[in-house]
Amino acid sequence: MREAAAQGLQKLVDWAVRQELTDIPVEVQQQTVLVIADDLAAMLSAQDEPQVKAAHQQMVTREPTGSASLFRQGRPQLSALQAALGNALSASWNELDEGYRKAVCHAGLYTLPVLLAVAESEKLSTAEVLRASTLAYEVTARFARTWPFKALIIHPHALFNVVGATAAIGFLRRLPAPQMLAALSNASTLGAVGPFTLAVRGALIRNAWAAAGVFNGFQAIEWAQAGIAGLADTPHEVYHETLGSEVHTAELTAALGQDWAVSSGYHKINACCQYAHSAIEAMGGLLQQHPQLQGGAEVVKIEVQTHRLGMTLDNVHPTTTLGAKFSLPHALAASLVYGHGGAQAFDSQAVNDARVVRLRGLVDMRLVDEELPWPQDRPAFVTVTDAQGRRSASHCMSARGGSDRPFSDAELWTKIDSLSQATAPGLVQTLQALHAQCANPSGQSALSHAWSDLVDQCFTHTPSHA
Repeated sequence: MREAAAQGLQKLVDWAVRQELTDIPVEVQQQTVLVIADDLAAMLSAQDEPQVKAAHQQMVTREPTGSASLFRQGRPQLSALQAALGNALSASWNELDEGYRKAVCHAGLYTLPVLLAVAESEKLSTAEVLRASTLAYEVTARFARTWPFKALIIHPHALFNVVGATAAIGFLRRLPAPQMLAALSNASTLGAVGPFTLAVRGALIRNAWAAAGVFNGFQAIEWAQAGIAGLADTPHEVYHETLGSEVHTAELTAALGQDWAVSSGYHKINACCQYAHSAIEAMGGLLQQHPQLQGGAEVVKIEVQTHRLGMTLDNVHPTTTLGAKFSLPHALAASLVYGHGGAQAFDSQAVNDARVVRLRGLVDMRLVDEELPWPQDRPAFVTVTDAQGRRSASHCMSARGGSDRPFSDAELWTKIDSLSQATAPGLVQTLQALHAQCANPSGQSALSHAWSDLVDQCFTHTPSHA
């Protein structure tokens, strides 16, 4: 098994370093653009969160000026390392970043903050950004699929963050295959042991784990280039033999160049852990049928049957916004009170809303009777009982946002615009143009422009609808 894993990783790396942007299908390039736009908007959405604002202010005050943008009001310029740290922190904060549906992994979050900072700082082309983003996402997602954990013990933000950061820097700087393999083997040993339960309990250090991977990502690359490396079978030894993951070595090479990981991502409208999205959607369907229940004043019981991952979100008394985002009782109570699962449903006011607090205590969680295969592996069946004993029910087999039930491009651009327009008024206009250029041969020359030029446009252009 160890030898098969080593051979599979070698094959994956050999294939990946040979890929050019022209080898990546147009629709995959366009999905990469949407992931970039979505995660940039997630960064901007958190700029005024007190802890993010304080951390960013410390960076701007203490660190020397550089040539990579901190995505917040005023667009401070920092070194690539510091900008990546600040942007990774904010991208994780509001649970509005894009995620990966076929494994427990947020490949965009682990790869994009450092990739975009390095590309801007080193004046690399937009074409290089699209190529490296797609390939780094691919490798990171395949790591998560190859070595999944049956129980949510270690949070993927802590375990796979360094793999994503390393892949991003390596593909952007076009490391040859031997160095790339060495760097990724290094990265597999440098993850953090961040307990998943800290997210459920609302410990805000969880929001810093993706950022923490940036440090070791740079070092994994530099050490590999200096001849300091692990072995091709090191990831298998770390994840399976040491930490007890499952092993699916075929996932390292299955359908390479055909089934692109970035095309199996999901996007969020609900501002919380994706494991709760089907429950929020089921509650929304219930309120459509019975609008008189919104607010929850007449509700005396909320029952939910949900999937194994959803059952881990069992904190009835979250004390932080992160804890609320990882609480299924809160997600159900807040969506019943407010009628949606947007940012307002998980902010500090919602955490302490007396109506929400009461309803959280009425939630009864049970595991579904039968686990179904993807994409119906994360369902929710919700039943609400009112004071007169009337029971109302609704269910959702798979929440919107994934490849099986995607949001339309228009819906995603609207979300991205709502989060970004106040600070980066040209972001949507600029990245929509890039999205179109991927499909237009006459527009390919624009991809040779420096990524830093596009960042300039994001912060300076006035959108056409303004």
